[in-house]
Amino acid sequence: MNCQETKTLIPIFLDDELEAEDRQRVADHLRTCADCRAEAQEIEKTWELLGGAKAIEPDPNYSLRFWRSVDARRPWHARVLQYVQTVFVSQRWLPAAAAIVLLICAITVFEHLQKPQMPAALTALAEIELEMFANIELVEDFEIIQEFDFFTDFEIIESLNGPEAS
Repeated sequence: MNCQETKTLIPIFLDDELEAEDRQRVADHLRTCADCRAEAQEIEKTWELLGGAKAIEPDPNYSLRFWRSVDARRPWHARVLQYVQTVFVSQRWLPAAAAIVLLICAITVFEHLQKPQMPAALTALAEIELEMFANIELVEDFEIIQEFDFFTDFEIIESLNGPEAS
């Protein structure tokens, strides 16, 4: 067994939790290797010192202060959400809230179905397209009108509108 393997097994060896074969191999290595034996002794000393340390008892109000400070650092929306959840769950208002939401949805759908519906083609048109639709005759003549010089060709434009323009 090499030193690297032994150093990883020393704490388990000192806890007496190694299998018999591994325990014997580590013990044999410790008898022959001064570095590993010194490390095992250092670990034992450290454990003895830790074992003699006095347990520290926290202040009885420590956990309350800790959780309050954690709560104070939460964003405002998380606190509001938690409050709403607490109110609905603790007061058993959740079924009533669900019923209200369903009622509002039903009323909205009913009112939507009662309104006269515009043809689907017109609802998809933008305002400019609707104006163009209202003035379809001008749009049909636009290409012709675009090529004329307005003042010199005014008579031709009047003739396009037909006899009712004169």
